[in-house]
Amino acid sequence: MKNLIVLALCLVSVVYSNPYRNIGLYRGYVGCFVDDRNHLMLRYGKRVLHRNSLEKCRHHCRGYRYLGLQAGRWCLCGNRYYSRAYPQASELECNYRCPGELNRMCGGAWRNAIYKVR
Repeated sequence: MKNLIVLALCLVSVVYSNPYRNIGLYRGYVGCFVDDRNHLMLRYGKRVLHRNSLEKCRHHCRGYRYLGLQAGRWCLCGNRYYSRAYPQASELECNYRCPGELNRMCGGAWRNAIYKVR
């Protein structure tokens, strides 16, 4: 039973963390976070970008601290990314590919892949 509990804790840790968040493709990655139709967390610069990618969204969100990639095509900007109303989600929930960058996940359904703009 003890081994099962340890295994479960390890799996939860892996699902809610990304060890690569500050290197290579994941430079500036903060995590996957819940969102809703109010977009109160990243409320500025909401825009659908043709062939969305991290660099396109970074360019669009210049002047803000954070950006969110959502549902493959949305780019959202803001200066804070966390609140109790929008907690961190499992990395598995940010599962939509970026149309302009197929090796990157661009959030999910009401899920933001949050990055630092710089």
